[in-house]
Amino acid sequence: MSGPPKPEGIQRALLIAVQKADGFPNLPQAHTDVVKMRDFLVNFRGYHAENIVTMMHHKSVSPTLYPSRTNMLREIDHLVKQTTEHDQIFFYYTGHGDQVTCKHHTEADNKDEAILTYTGKRIIDNVLKEHLVDPLPQGAKLFALWDCCHSHTVLDLEHSNCNGLWRTPFKVLSGLARKTKSIGKRLSTSFLKDSCESRFASKDDSQLRNVSLEIDNTDLCRVSSPDSYLPPCTFNCPMTLPENRVKACVVSLSACKDNESAYDDNATGDTVTKFFIEYLERNPRPSYRELLCYIRRTQATKLARETAYHPHHLRRLSENDVEIEDWHQCDHRGYSDDGNDTSTLNSQQPSYSSHYRLDMSQIVEL
Repeated sequence: MSGPPKPEGIQRALLIAVQKADGFPNLPQAHTDVVKMRDFLVNFRGYHAENIVTMMHHKSVSPTLYPSRTNMLREIDHLVKQTTEHDQIFFYYTGHGDQVTCKHHTEADNKDEAILTYTGKRIIDNVLKEHLVDPLPQGAKLFALWDCCHSHTVLDLEHSNCNGLWRTPFKVLSGLARKTKSIGKRLSTSFLKDSCESRFASKDDSQLRNVSLEIDNTDLCRVSSPDSYLPPCTFNCPMTLPENRVKACVVSLSACKDNESAYDDNATGDTVTKFFIEYLERNPRPSYRELLCYIRRTQATKLARETAYHPHHLRRLSENDVEIEDWHQCDHRGYSDDGNDTSTLNSQQPSYSSHYRLDMSQIVEL
């Protein structure tokens, strides 16, 4: 006998575009992309227009929705306050990302990730998490897309390294896990060989040996509660079953890692946003793995093609004024990933972070 029907939630979205921030170069695609994202959500994902708030500094928008720090945090708070345990919310930011010195000793690299407002002010990751993530009720779902530089951990979510394009998914850990050091040797000789043989190009394959060393020195511990996992996040974090989750389901997709600049071709209008929309329009029910691999592979192909003609267009500048010069291509046949943030500002790896480790074979929810 089936139970009562599950209450239907409401889909809501907050879309923010910062085309020009004081002190930063113009991003001509930002306003175009935010309008395309709004149309995509309405026409392809079933969102009602009245449940979508669009913020940009444009004459068609009320000044109360210009993306200033005050306005942005107010709209984030309003979105979250309306959210119930059954709701799905989508958050989108396209604009400039940045890094600033961390003053509270909570970042391993001593840098806070931040997004820019149109007045040039910053909203750092701690503040974004405090307003957008922490107040969400258990059961609510948030998908956030960040088309900006330095954005991988912009929400400070717990799992930022384990949601890669591994060939073989990991099993769920629950109850008492064996405490052993031999797992490092088994993973080093079998798993790493299988999943990293077609990983992104590396100038020094000692990176693989470093991953192996870290595993060899890792002990498994008892997983005794729904929110217990192995800190800090590595590529072998255990899964948490849906029925054991005590927080909202939060998934963040970034245009790049924290130490990278986002892909942006002003000549062709190619952005992560464009790739995201075009794939989901053609494939409305992809897995997390399929979506991520498509974006990475498409960027790699276009960058290789376009660099020879107008390389000066292929960059989105932060204060570091870094030009994109090379690319690490996604090998979708092996679904490999590096598992660690060993990339540089000269490469882009769109990546997921999440409250709970993702099952990359599951269907994207947004």
